[in-house]
Formats: sequence, C-alpha cells, structure tokens
Amino acid sequence: MGNTTNSFSSCVGQSSRKACRDRPYVSRPFWSYEYEYCLNVPNRSHIRELHSIRLSPRYRRVKKRDTARDRVQTHTSKTTISSKELDPLDHSLYWYPVAFSREVPCGSNRPFGFYLLNEPLCLYRRNDGELICVLDLCPHRSARLSLGQITKDGNLECFYHGWQFGAHGQCVHIPSVSKNSKTPSLICARTVPVHEQYGYIWIWPGKYELADSRFIPHQLFADLQAENSTFLLAPENTFDLDIPYDLMVDNLLDLAHIDFTHDGTIGKRSQASWIRSERITPSPYYSTNTESCSFKLQRHERPFPSTEFSYFHFVPPCFVRLEHNTPDKGRILAQIFLIIPSAEKKMRLLSQFYRNFFCYKWIEYIPGYDYLIDRMVTKIVDQDIRLLNDVDRNIREMGAKPLGTTVSADAPIKAFRRYHTRALMKYETIYVKKGAWATIKTTLNESDEVDIEDLKLD
Repeated sequence: MGNTTNSFSSCVGQSSRKACRDRPYVSRPFWSYEYEYCLNVPNRSHIRELHSIRLSPRYRRVKKRDTARDRVQTHTSKTTISSKELDPLDHSLYWYPVAFSREVPCGSNRPFGFYLLNEPLCLYRRNDGELICVLDLCPHRSARLSLGQITKDGNLECFYHGWQFGAHGQCVHIPSVSKNSKTPSLICARTVPVHEQYGYIWIWPGKYELADSRFIPHQLFADLQAENSTFLLAPENTFDLDIPYDLMVDNLLDLAHIDFTHDGTIGKRSQASWIRSERITPSPYYSTNTESCSFKLQRHERPFPSTEFSYFHFVPPCFVRLEHNTPDKGRILAQIFLIIPSAEKKMRLLSQFYRNFFCYKWIEYIPGYDYLIDRMVTKIVDQDIRLLNDVDRNIREMGAKPLGTTVSADAPIKAFRRYHTRALMKYETIYVKKGAWATIKTTLNESDEVDIEDLKLD
C-alpha cells in the first residue's frame, strides 16, 4: 500500500513516459474548489488517499470565464420613450456588444481601445469592477487614452502627460499642476453609455439621454442563459476582420454556401441539395425590433432521409441567430453572431454557440479543449474571409452588386439587404463622419486663448 502511494507521488512530479505508464488506474476526475482527484483502482479494497493538487491554470481559466459571463452592470436612464419611438434605420440608436466581459478583466492595467461606427473609444474597468467608456481622446492634447494604463487606484492614466481619469471620466489628477489646485475638477473625458450583461460589454453610440438598457436585445439570450436553461455555452470566439460588416451578415444568413465554401470542415459538397426557405410572420423578435425577420430553412432531395431544419433570424442592426434542429434526436444547436461595424472596411465578429446535447461541463477542463475549438472556428472563418475579400474587391473595384440573381435559399439575405439599403438611402452612411469631434467641448472655457488655471473657481 505504502509503496504504491509513494510510486504515485513520484509519478506526479515526473513527466517521463515510464512514470505515466506506472501510474495506477485513475477513475474519471471530479473538480472541486481544491481541484482534487479521486484515485481508485479496480480492486475496491485498495482505495487510494485523496491527493489535493493546487488549482490548475485550466481550472482558473474556466472559472474566470464563467465569472465574467455572470457580471451585470446596468446603465441607468431616465428616458421614458419606448423602442418603437426610435428610428430602426438609425444605427446610432442601438446597443452594440463590442467585447466579451473577459476581455476587460478586473485588475488589468491596460485599457481596451476599439472602434465603433468609425469612432475611436476606450474602455477601462476600475478596481471596484465598474466599467467606464470614454472617447479615445484626452481633453489635454488629443492623445489616445487607450495607449495609457490603469493605475493602482483604478484610474485611466494618459500616456502623454499622465493626466488621470476616474469614475464617470472625471479628471482626478494632473501631475503638472499644484496638488492643491482645483483644475482637475473642471476637466472630464467625454463618456459613452455602457452596459454589461450576458457576458458582453454593450456600448450606446447615440445621444446619451436616449440610452436605456431596455433597448438591448434581451430576447436573443433570454432562453439560452436562463437559470433553468438546458443549454451549455461553448467557449466564445472573437475576430477582428478587414471587411465590410454587411458582407459578413450576408454570409452568415447564407445556408447554401456551407457545403461548398466549408467543404471538409462543417460542409460536404456531395450532400448539397435544394434548400427551401419559408418566412415566419411575424418574427419571434418583432417585439425587440419591428425590422426583425425570421426564416425556416430546410433541405430537400437529399441523398438520405432527414428531418433537420434551421431557423435563421436577423435582428437589426447586425445580430444573427441561427438554430439548427434535429427533431428525431431532440438536439438543438443555437449560434449567435454579433457583427459589429468598427469602421467602413473593418468589423468585429463575436460568436457564441449553445447546445442542448453533450452538456458536460467537465469537457471544458480537458487539456487543449479551448485550443481545438478555437482552431476549428478560426479555420472556418478563414474560409469565409478568403471568399469575402474577393467579393469585396469585385464590389469596390468593378461596381458589382452584393446581391444579384437570387433563389429561394437567398431569402434571408434579401431581407437584410432591403433593411440595409433603406438605412443608407435615409442616412447616407451608418458611420460617424470625419470631423465629428470638431465641436467637442473639452473644458469649461471652450477657448484656446484662456489658460484653464486662470479661471476663478467659486
């Protein structure tokens, strides 16, 4: 008994093949806070003692990810308007999930810089976990705040002159002025409404007074993340891509391309068949946005009988939810894609996959699991990007149309294109125009000729 235990102890500290081969039989592990392994041998009389192993990096990673998904920071607003009073074609009147909560962790010393509708923004999290979003613009010399760092006090420090900004973007420290000066109280970085829920960080780029957390598309996630939900969320994925966002929306609403573009990964050329689409009226997401559209797509004339079908949902301005159903097995795979228009030729893709089968949490602790999932998804996205780059080139350089002759399978794309075209006809562009910051008020005096330290404070 003692010899077996000693041999196992030496095996834990070694990495040789011989040590692993001599390790006693190990039953399936269970994970507790101490990450303990229960070691058993076929003979129940030889029960080994529990060996507590220090919290592994894999466990900490999964724990941090789950904690980040549960964070909630609600944006408070006094607005009384309803979502139906907002223009659904105005892309500035939407909440955009610009990042996963885990991308801006507590304790990080680096801010998170990004673009939304062509506008540079900066996110930082204070020591108490509060998220703050400001324009990526220092009120002093117009430097990018995202180049700075987060201080030990949880303030955002500008890399240029060390000006620090705290809660609500308020300037709290200027190293080059007297410590007794009240000058910092006159300066504030322009903030943008921020909300945190469903594992995402949401940003409202429009008028501050119109922002309300009621306008977030809660219905996209409500059934999947409910407490009694039977779905398991796989590791999320993020991609920053140099293509127009609308081409990616087209691509994700296109079921017919899977067997050809993704042949060998998630598709199979030999199984391509007729796809029939049927519009669902009204859309299940009509209450979320009156411009939402939903379709049921099913393959016919396949070489083998199948009852599989899919629901394709588009929720303005750039959200796609796909639900793949296998009725005879009771399986549902739900995919949520959030296609964020960063700039005119840039976008950010955030994806979440939920399933109601093989719902074993311990799978996430398997070494290499995240790596394999990320590698597979990256390979699929790369196949799309290679194709969409050529489509974009034909549209820009040769004047081709993003959607030409269509068939029944293209119905979801047609619906999105009608919405997108109407928005462009009314507002010309969905992006913030150049020079939009020329009228930003950075100090109380609004004058370059008056030193702010010369102002008399009451």
